[in-house]
Amino acid sequence: MRDRSERLSPPESPASSWWREWELAALLVLVVATYFTRLTTVPICGEESRWANGAREMIASGDWIVPRQQGMIFPERPPLGSWAMGLLGLARHEVDLVAVRLPSACAVLILTGLIYAYARCWMSRLGSFSSAAIFATLGQVLPLGRLGESEAIFTLFVAASLLVWHWGYMRHWPAALVWSLGYSLAALGALTKGLQAPVYFVTVCGAYLLLRRDWRWLFSRWHALGVACFATIVGTWLVPFAASDWQSIHDIWLGLVGDRFTTAGLFSHLLRFPFETFGCLLPWSPLLLALFKPSVSKSLLTDRPQVRFLIVALAVTYPSVWLAAGARGRYFMPLYPCLAILMGLVIERCTACAASLNHRRVWRLYLRGTAIAVLVGGGVLVAASLVPIKQLASAAQPWPFLAVWAMVAVGSAGVLIWASLGEQAPRPQIAIVAVAGFVGLTYVGAVLNSRAGSGNDLMPAVAQAKQQLPEPARLVSLGRVYHRFAYCYAAPIRQIPWPLTASEFPPDTTYFCFDRHPSDTAEVRSTGDGRPSATTPAGLPFEWDMVAEIPCDPVKRADQVRTVVIGRVRRTELLAEPPASRPVLR
Repeated sequence: MRDRSERLSPPESPASSWWREWELAALLVLVVATYFTRLTTVPICGEESRWANGAREMIASGDWIVPRQQGMIFPERPPLGSWAMGLLGLARHEVDLVAVRLPSACAVLILTGLIYAYARCWMSRLGSFSSAAIFATLGQVLPLGRLGESEAIFTLFVAASLLVWHWGYMRHWPAALVWSLGYSLAALGALTKGLQAPVYFVTVCGAYLLLRRDWRWLFSRWHALGVACFATIVGTWLVPFAASDWQSIHDIWLGLVGDRFTTAGLFSHLLRFPFETFGCLLPWSPLLLALFKPSVSKSLLTDRPQVRFLIVALAVTYPSVWLAAGARGRYFMPLYPCLAILMGLVIERCTACAASLNHRRVWRLYLRGTAIAVLVGGGVLVAASLVPIKQLASAAQPWPFLAVWAMVAVGSAGVLIWASLGEQAPRPQIAIVAVAGFVGLTYVGAVLNSRAGSGNDLMPAVAQAKQQLPEPARLVSLGRVYHRFAYCYAAPIRQIPWPLTASEFPPDTTYFCFDRHPSDTAEVRSTGDGRPSATTPAGLPFEWDMVAEIPCDPVKRADQVRTVVIGRVRRTELLAEPPASRPVLR
């Protein structure tokens, strides 16, 4: 007979008004303080400027269907991330750093609340609070949740599709509503980053229902209704987009998949990636080691049968990144909420009144180990700020902040040692607040200070160069120009092919720009999006003068690797073939 225990109310029924509990308010304060402050401290970096440029072009052209870079179709990713930035840009009258990064911070806030709400269906207040606080302060969520990348929004929709579906399944919601919500959220995930969202949703829910032998749910007509919801949401964008360029459909859904699933370096990736995942989950990942203790894992499966869904989700999805040699740690971020809930369960189990001595020892060791790590990390940061050590120079902090942070570090370590002396409330709750608060303060304070000091802000240099151009709006780029430069330039830059002869250069154009980096050779040049582009010649077929050269590396350094050159054509001496003395790209 099919096991239905998981769909019954847990022994400890959750409060009907969980949204009034102080733990949820504390979580909201934690997330707001950690993710909504100092949003503009660090210059635009990473892939943020790609999606911000796409948002700007949507606003300028009025075309919100086809993602573009410099007026050209950019089939790198679906446009939902740029939509969010564009809508905020319209409200703020500018796609500034707030408009670029606020959607990610909001995604973390919503998902943190969802984790707490989902967990309260079958976990204690401590376990639910721990799960949500853990997710909000994971080592990889902290940076990506504050950047205008796609990971935070994508994680929200993928995790929400799984958690909301299982929440509804447990609480006996109408099947039509459960499948419709699950597939609709997966569709929004697909519009954010591609096929990973629906693949994860279908395989996880399908495997889970097969394991439970719940054929009625798996093959119900309401499942088909969910599929129809997915097709409707995705099709609303995809159908008009397909009318513009069929090849781009392939590129936008499958273009990067082949780059990730490769056999080159697969063996080393298989050995390295689990450790990379462990590092991405710090400072909480040591709690996962407790799951390898038979007594802990057995008790969780016995007392919390809902854990099976989390384990199925992780087991089904992890091979997709573990067996892909090109995968990076952040690709598994959509399943971090499941891992966070498992770690919250470990805390709940190890601090329960009926916990065995071995279970309690796990929690105590974690707290004491974390206290030691806090003190050691504090010592390193103080040394980096006081002693001129070249290797630690970038971590140096201003005196006022260092003094406050050092006191918080010592206080947090003391609180953790105190909390390790017993498991009765409120010691575990205070320990969670201490760890999460210290991690959040460290990132918002020390890490952002370091990144702001070492980051290469292009804005001043680009503004100065822009003032030297009589008509900034008429600047063209030879091929695609670096997206960070294009964002900081904040004016349209028309893209033209690299001219092989002087006659191919537009006669009405005087000022141009191009990327210069080590791959600017006569061979193949990289566009920066991971796929090869057309051959770039080593020089230009006419005489020209350099107006400016903008260093574009993400960090400040004396020898910049990647730069953008702004040049001016010598119109009076334009030649059909380049002279021997012409400037050469090196």
